[in-house]
Amino acid sequence: MNIHVKQIDAFTETPLTGNPAGVVIQADGLTDLQMQQVAREVAASETAFILPASTPAANLRIRWFSPTVEVPLCGHATVASFHALAEEGLFGMSGPGSYAFQLETRSGILPVTVDKKSDSTIIFFGLPMPEFVRAGQYKLDVMRLLNIQLEEFDNHMPMVVSENLYVPVRRLHTIFAMKPNIFAMAQFLTNRNLSGICVFTTETVEHGSAVHSRFFAPTSGIIEDPVTGSANGPLGVYLFERGHIEEPGPIVTLIGEQGDVIGRRGRVLIRLTVDGDRVNTSEVGGRAVTVFDTQMRIA
Repeated sequence: MNIHVKQIDAFTETPLTGNPAGVVIQADGLTDLQMQQVAREVAASETAFILPASTPAANLRIRWFSPTVEVPLCGHATVASFHALAEEGLFGMSGPGSYAFQLETRSGILPVTVDKKSDSTIIFFGLPMPEFVRAGQYKLDVMRLLNIQLEEFDNHMPMVVSENLYVPVRRLHTIFAMKPNIFAMAQFLTNRNLSGICVFTTETVEHGSAVHSRFFAPTSGIIEDPVTGSANGPLGVYLFERGHIEEPGPIVTLIGEQGDVIGRRGRVLIRLTVDGDRVNTSEVGGRAVTVFDTQMRIA
C-alpha cells in the first residue's frame, strides 16, 4: 500500500528553515498504529494525517502524531497541511482566492482561513483561548532545568502555566546561551502533567517582532521544536493582556520569532481580536514551502 506524503517547512518561505512537518494527504483507512509508524518514519516533530470529518459541523479532520505519541494540536503541521491542500487544489482550492474551513481536531473545531495567490499562500487558524495560572512556585525548578540564574528571569512578567509552562527571561542572550537538562525536564513535565516549556523574551532579533522564544517538549518526543504555532498563540495573548503590546485594537497582529538558535529560523504571525485590554480570539498563521513530495510504502 502506498500513501502520498509531503514534507513541508512551515512558518517560512525558505526551504530547510522553519519547522518541518510531514503531511499525509489522504489518510482515510490508516489505522492508529500505521499513523504512528508513518510519523516515526518521517521523523519530523509532527506528521499530520488529513481525514474526512466525523461531524457535519466540520469540513475535514486532522490528526497529528509526533514520532512517539499522538498530540491534540499542532500549529506548524496545520499550516503545512493547508499549504499542501492548496498546492494540490483540493477542498475547492483550485485557484487563487480566500477560503474558510472548519477543522475538526482533538482540541475542538477550529476555524482556518487560506489566502491562496498565484505565488504564495498564507494560512491562519484559530486557537482555543488559554487560561493562565501563575506558576512562580516552579522558579527554582526552572533554574535547574534551563541552567539559568535567578537574575536572568524577567520579574516584570510572571511565570504562568496553561497547557505549557511559559518562562519569561530578560535577555535574548539568555535564550541563545541556555543549555537545558532535557532528561530532568522530561521528568518535571511528566510529574506535573504539562506538555512543554516555552522560554521567551521581548528582546528580539528583528525590530518588527514582538517576542523571541524556544520551546521544549521532550515527553512528546520533541527535544526542541523549531517553531511552535500552538505556543506562540497563547504567548501573544499573554503579552497583550499584561500590557506589553501597545498596538490598538480591534485587531492586533504580532510577529513571534523562533528557531534561530538551532538554525531553523521561522516567523509566526499572531493575530488577536481585542476589546480594551481583553483578548477575545487568537489566531496564528504563516506561509510554508514544500521540500519534497513522494509516495511511501507501508504494510
